[in-house]
Amino acid sequence: MKNNLKSRLTFLFMLLCLTVFLSGMIFAAAAQEIDLQTASWDEIVAAAKAEGQVTFYAWYFADYFKDAAEAFESQYGVKVNLIIGDQTANFNKAISEKDRAVGTIDVMIVGGQWVKTTMDLDLFYGPMKNVIPDADKLAPTIWEVQEGVLTKGYLTPFHRNQTGILYDPERVSNPPQTWAELEAWIDANPKKFGFNDPSKGGSGQSFVHTLIKETTGGLDKYKGDTDVVPEKVANWNLAWEWVNARKDKLTFTVSNNDSITRLNDGEIAMTFAWDDNVKDMMNKGNIFTRAKMYIPRMGAAGGGDTLGVLKNSPNKAAAALFIYHIISKEQQLKKFEMVGAYPARTDIPIEGTLLTEEDRANNAIAWFPAPYKSFMISEFVKNVLMK
Repeated sequence: MKNNLKSRLTFLFMLLCLTVFLSGMIFAAAAQEIDLQTASWDEIVAAAKAEGQVTFYAWYFADYFKDAAEAFESQYGVKVNLIIGDQTANFNKAISEKDRAVGTIDVMIVGGQWVKTTMDLDLFYGPMKNVIPDADKLAPTIWEVQEGVLTKGYLTPFHRNQTGILYDPERVSNPPQTWAELEAWIDANPKKFGFNDPSKGGSGQSFVHTLIKETTGGLDKYKGDTDVVPEKVANWNLAWEWVNARKDKLTFTVSNNDSITRLNDGEIAMTFAWDDNVKDMMNKGNIFTRAKMYIPRMGAAGGGDTLGVLKNSPNKAAAALFIYHIISKEQQLKKFEMVGAYPARTDIPIEGTLLTEEDRANNAIAWFPAPYKSFMISEFVKNVLMK
């Protein structure tokens, strides 16, 4: 009698285990087979929960993303494998895995300098603009173009960033608006204007970008180019000559943060900087709160970063859900509060920004296409830093 009961209990336990196993297999299969382009959002959320995890690669905003990951896990029960690593290492890993049927990265930040390379390699799944709810609430220009490269809705905007002139108002009473005014200020205040090596950070790239605009005939001629056109850069020597003629009046820094630190320490009084970088350093007490920032009338470059789902992601539904979490109103505001990163959403009123909306609308300029930026960096190193 006891043996019979034991046998029945054993059979029932095995049946239960088999049921759980088969259910897991069914859920996994459903998650793998779901077509994000045709599925409803509720189906995508269910598939994401069945996948159970998402692996996200970033290289900045570590504190914010840790907080966002915890909130995501709490809300959806989907584990976030958060990897904060070197930018180049992140992309080299994604590129090295591109021919695998299944990779190890689900979603990653896509910075401007990597857009052309990754799009040329067909690295990302998409378009995501058809998948993510509230896609129409995100900056429309960044949905279509990033760093002068057509992204066709594959890369989801998650924040906007902008460069401008950062200065100490106690040492700069009338900050320059035009290139001629900047030249005059530099001549009158030697070594007090600094910018970082453009191979080490985007704020230095922005200054050199404006330098090229002002000394070689504007930026319109580069629009739409997918590669560097030699005839269009033939007079860039004028930009390098401008810098070389003023080497004893300029201060070269080694990074975005180094420029801000030198301003804080009083070595320089004015520099090019990123608005979100400055706000983050202010929040951490790494620069005095009296510092001011603006976009001059001559223009400074801006754009934004995006999130891309890898084509061979093992958890595409969870990746889509994680992106939706990051672009939600709650998270966009949290990111701004924590690190000062300007929201990608256009339906959120923001106060307390370093740059005004008027500045952004009137004076922000788009980067020229990425091949020109890469060429600009290499030519600056060769013609300025190595001389």
